[in-house]
Amino acid sequence: MHVLSRAAYDALIDGATMLREDLHGPKVYLRPDGRIVKLFRVKRWWSSAMLYPYSLRFKHNAQRLQRRGFVCVSVDETFVCPAIRRHGIVYRRLEGEPLDERLLRVPASDDDFRGYAAFIARLHAQRVYFRSLHPGNVLRLPAGGYGLIDVGDVRFPWLPLSIERRRRNFRHLLRSIEFHDILQRYPAAAFIDAYLAAAQLPAAAGERLAGQLRDDFRLATVA
Repeated sequence: MHVLSRAAYDALIDGATMLREDLHGPKVYLRPDGRIVKLFRVKRWWSSAMLYPYSLRFKHNAQRLQRRGFVCVSVDETFVCPAIRRHGIVYRRLEGEPLDERLLRVPASDDDFRGYAAFIARLHAQRVYFRSLHPGNVLRLPAGGYGLIDVGDVRFPWLPLSIERRRRNFRHLLRSIEFHDILQRYPAAAFIDAYLAAAQLPAAAGERLAGQLRDDFRLATVA
């Protein structure tokens, strides 16, 4: 990880376009060379987060996902800039269309709705637990298939994902505004069926999870 001075940081974002900000300031820049600069706020300098900062976690998660055969962003550089109390990453932009935009476009694409579910099943089969599975973090790639962005919040359990953990992952998804909007246009049953078909769980486990997911999706769509 590089330590950047304020002058080096200013040079890094020189000519860049700010893509996202929050109450604390800029979060994402697009550089003239097409690369992305993503910033993470340092809340406390002396904390466990500084021993293994989010920027390094992001980079390592991306590498582990790629080793498991998933397409995701490639990180070129990690840095910390004490002058602005931020650490961050520089990565190459992954070309594709966010699934939330694609699925809310007219005409609708039922194939992508089912494909999204099957993609989640593939992640689970590879012992990938991604809390931020919402469709804004999943891209439909130009050559087909799906890719992941914003991969800082990924876990790689040693053991296969249990039924309870799979259900918990879907509950995170159901709390996202993006997915809630999509469920107003597509049948929840189609998503559940596509996931279970791709997951190929043992019959008893599949039936148990199917019942739980139907209850969770029904509650989410009436909320």
